[in-house]
Amino acid sequence: MTTITAPRLSKAERTRDAVLAAAEDLFSERGFDATPLSAIGERAGIQGSAILYHFGSKRELYEAVLDRMFTPMLDDVNRQLHGDGSLPDRLGSITATMVRFAASRPAAARLVLREASPGSEAGDIVGTASQRQWSRFVDALAGEDGVDFDPLVVWNIVIGAICFYFAAAPTVGGLTHDPCDPQRAAEFEARMIHVTHTLCGFGQP
Repeated sequence: MTTITAPRLSKAERTRDAVLAAAEDLFSERGFDATPLSAIGERAGIQGSAILYHFGSKRELYEAVLDRMFTPMLDDVNRQLHGDGSLPDRLGSITATMVRFAASRPAAARLVLREASPGSEAGDIVGTASQRQWSRFVDALAGEDGVDFDPLVVWNIVIGAICFYFAAAPTVGGLTHDPCDPQRAAEFEARMIHVTHTLCGFGQP
C-alpha cells in the first residue's frame, strides 16, 4: 500500500505560519495599535523587520491574521446557509457553528470585541472585512421565504453575545466558570440557538 505524506513546508512557509500564530495571539491580547512588529517577531523567533519580507505592512499582516482566523468558519456558515433543511434549522446550525468556533478559539472573540469600534485603523479593517460577509449573508436571505426580521440586527446581537460570553464574561461579566468547558459551552450553544430562533420570530424550534 502506498503511503501519501503531506508535503513538507519550506522554511519561508514555516516562518510565515509562526508569524501569523504570534500575531494572532498578540493582536487579540493587546490590540492592533499596541502590538509592534518587534513583539510579534520576538514571539515568532525572528527579527521584527524580517516580518516585512513576508507581509508588506502591519496592516497586511493584520488582514492575513483575520483571514486565517475566520475564513474556515465563514465557509462553514455559508455552506449551512445554502444547505438543505428549514430556515430555522439552518440558522440554528449557523449559531452552533459560531459558538463552537468561539469556544475553540476565544482569542478570535477577544479580537472582535477589542477592535469592533469604528474610527481606528483596526476597526476599519475589521469593518471592511465584516461588510463583505454581511453582504453575502443578507443577499442569501433575500431569496428566502419567511424572513420577517432584520438580519443585521439579529446577527449583531447573536455575535455580540457570543463574543462577550467567551472573551469578556469571565473578567467583567461575573462569570464564575470556564466558558470553554465543553459542557458549559454546549449549554450556552443551546441557549443561543433558542435566542436566534426567538429574535427571528420562529418561536420554539
